[in-house]
Amino acid sequence: MIINNDNGLLLMRHDRLGEGDWRSDSCYKLIFSLFGKTSYQTYPGDVTIDNDAFLILNPSVEHKQIDVTQEKFLVEVQPRLLQDAAEQLGLKQTSPEFSLISYKHPQIGKWVSFVRGFLSIHEGPDSAASRFFLDNSLTQLSIIMLSYGAGSHQYEFPAANGRDNINDVLDALKQSYNEKWTVDEMATIARMNKYQFSHLFKEEIGLSPYSWLQLYRLFRSQQALLYTDKTILFIALQNGFNSVSAYNQLFKKIYNKTPTEFRHIHGFEN
Repeated sequence: MIINNDNGLLLMRHDRLGEGDWRSDSCYKLIFSLFGKTSYQTYPGDVTIDNDAFLILNPSVEHKQIDVTQEKFLVEVQPRLLQDAAEQLGLKQTSPEFSLISYKHPQIGKWVSFVRGFLSIHEGPDSAASRFFLDNSLTQLSIIMLSYGAGSHQYEFPAANGRDNINDVLDALKQSYNEKWTVDEMATIARMNKYQFSHLFKEEIGLSPYSWLQLYRLFRSQQALLYTDKTILFIALQNGFNSVSAYNQLFKKIYNKTPTEFRHIHGFEN
């Protein structure tokens, strides 16, 4: 099923899942994995989207589908619609750059579930109901992407509530994100052994505990990076990174650019 209009496109496909050529699109693209792991190749590196997780690709990012299980689900959103939503929300970044990471967020999952459920009981991609539904759903999705999609417009890693013991860990990490943490210390807060904790955290959030902490540190650093003239070294150490090298390496992985390039490209270098 493919439904499209001037603001974007929705694709749900169960056939020809092995097709995958290099391509780049002029739109934002949200890819959601429903029935197992989905994998994409990009020039910065391969990205695996776990079950119930998602990935947002920016316009003009070259990518190639490697593998998908049972169903391919993706939504394209035209930049002007996302920019209009960003302006309405009062964001400083009205043309956000999303990070090249896959993780889970319940609001994204609920939107996908609602849309799939509606379309599955209606007449198909050419029905007036489906087209009208998509037109309004894309506006909703733009707001959801800006709210829960990690990117240049965010000052924290998007919040997601899990089980109480996982929430306890997230709260503790947020309060002391720039301090040294071990998985053992996180597991103690969760009242679990570290192996059970690491498994549950990944199941709930879609990231390992340490990966989440490093990403949280990076997103907390972005305001200083974009809106002050503090040095990259100062920003990295202030936000809990052991070295500027580690900070640069993570930035390159999720944005395909260094912090200095990111600062320059987004036009806030002082």
